[in-house]
Amino acid sequence: MPTRSLSTFEAATAPAVSLDTARLIAAKIAPATAKNYAALLGQFAEQLHGEQPSDANLAEYLTRRYAAGVSPGSLGVLVYAVRFWEKENDRPGQIVGKLSRDVMAGIRREGKGRGRGQVTGISREDVRVMMRATDTDTNAGARDAALLLVMSDGLLRIGEAVAIDCEHITTEKDGSGRLLIPRSKTDQEGQGAVVFLHPRTVKAIERLTARAGYWKGPLFRRMRKGDRMDNERLGTNGARRAVKSYATAAGIEGASGHSLRIGTAQELAQRGANLAELMTAGRWESADQAAHYVKAQSAAKGAVARLLTD
Repeated sequence: MPTRSLSTFEAATAPAVSLDTARLIAAKIAPATAKNYAALLGQFAEQLHGEQPSDANLAEYLTRRYAAGVSPGSLGVLVYAVRFWEKENDRPGQIVGKLSRDVMAGIRREGKGRGRGQVTGISREDVRVMMRATDTDTNAGARDAALLLVMSDGLLRIGEAVAIDCEHITTEKDGSGRLLIPRSKTDQEGQGAVVFLHPRTVKAIERLTARAGYWKGPLFRRMRKGDRMDNERLGTNGARRAVKSYATAAGIEGASGHSLRIGTAQELAQRGANLAELMTAGRWESADQAAHYVKAQSAAKGAVARLLTD
């Protein structure tokens, strides 16, 4: 059979998918894994600009993605996806060769200690990859998509996320939203806090409530068999399992219920937010708590990094 280029892979959310993508999704692997593979292959294909995939351009792509901060685990999943594509197209070993294997070995060795001793952060880029494994044409998928986005935008703890009621969210004229957090771990007196929600997050919430048919009460609810939404509030264990499940599908190792919160804090620090701003955004009681999660980002913005540029 003729070999198809990786460029034939399209995102799983596209209106029409290629024959290769259709075969990939139909393969005997977990649906979330198949969807994630298709997304990762599509991202790789976009960077080839029409070139045929090869060991050399895969190695260069892995190098660029690692330099951009992508974890060794996530890059390893891309390599698995390419190997799966090779097998499906009767091309074993024709793309993943010595160069890309050596690069991955170096990435795993150099990046081995990343995040050690603290929670793995899930960035907004990681959230976009995780979102591709959600099926928003189902109640469960729509709920999980909204959950991931709300937790990422609001730097939410698990307990804060599951306590959200529909009435806690308002929409602004520009399409963005505001989430009222009536009470949190560090706000036992219930003074409340208000956080920003991106327009895409507001749309995900609207998609969830429109599908499930409710606009009052708990925003995130338990699921029953047959994709039926319960009236009962989603528990912390259920929310934590959802986050970890989508993280695993995206190749993110060491994720926890705090990962979305920490990932956004790290991105804010990387973009120049100071400790006071981080404490406010994440509702931390002390600067030490906020600083613990953004050590690497703070170092990159520190005096040594600014002054020793030669």
